[in-house]
Amino acid sequence: MSSAVMTALIVVGPVICLIMVGVCLKRIGFISDEFVDDASKLIYNISLPALLFNSIYQADFTTAANTKMILVSVLGTIALVVLFVIICHFAVQQRIDRGVVVQGAYRSNIGIVGLALSANAYPSFFATASVFMACTTLIYNLLAVLLLNHYTDKNHSIKDNLTALAKNPIIVSIVIALGFSYLHLSLPVVAQVSLAYFAQLTLPLALICTGASLQFYAMKCDWFALVLANIGKCIVYPVVILSIGYWIGLDPIEMGILFMMCASPTAAASYIMAKKNNANPVLAANIVVTTTLVAIPIMLSALVILIAIGVVAPAQTG
Repeated sequence: MSSAVMTALIVVGPVICLIMVGVCLKRIGFISDEFVDDASKLIYNISLPALLFNSIYQADFTTAANTKMILVSVLGTIALVVLFVIICHFAVQQRIDRGVVVQGAYRSNIGIVGLALSANAYPSFFATASVFMACTTLIYNLLAVLLLNHYTDKNHSIKDNLTALAKNPIIVSIVIALGFSYLHLSLPVVAQVSLAYFAQLTLPLALICTGASLQFYAMKCDWFALVLANIGKCIVYPVVILSIGYWIGLDPIEMGILFMMCASPTAAASYIMAKKNNANPVLAANIVVTTTLVAIPIMLSALVILIAIGVVAPAQTG
């Protein structure tokens, strides 16, 4: 058990520290909202795509694309969505809040927190985690469009959203990297070193920005809806995903990546989608903040237990 605790702390501890650094730097005025906005654009459009490309294009194509993990993500996410659509129909009074709650319950911050945790735990499987992230991001966005269109009066064309996804720099970089991997192409050394610099910049800066962007919005939302979303995100979704992964027969490293991705807090993109679709952005923002505070301690505790019983593999060292 002590070994499991140390492994969990090694994996989750640095992520917590960098998020808290972001909170502190913002609170003392060392970094501003403008810095966070500009840094987030840099991460989203340049450094994160560079990190993902750099990790995937050098990997073996057949290893990087883990179809079993992607299948588990699809099945588990759809199962969670169906379950919470039914629960919200009876439990959440405001129709406009239902899509926000369901989205908050499944939409993990896999691009920053999940990826950082996976990189800490299993660095040699980072390409696998990156491809999994890209495919799961597609699923998350498609379901969010369908849900928010259904529960609000404002309709956004699914075709328009698919076009936006096709232009997403993260997805584009992964598709190009998979092509390089499949064709066994190599970049010039100068390009490789430049990409490596961007890759090293990404996760620390992204986690600091995550902490700096946390702020409590006016808590005038439905508290029951907020608690329901937290239960879904922090407990139900990881349990559903891991149960399906265990049933399909994923190995402990695959289960570890799966857990760290799905147990991560709700992504800030859920707030953006709620605001864009005339849903309840205040509820969405509070779900992002509260799940960030709640999910990480729960994840740390669950990781200790999962490692101790052998469901999840200990972190790689050396």
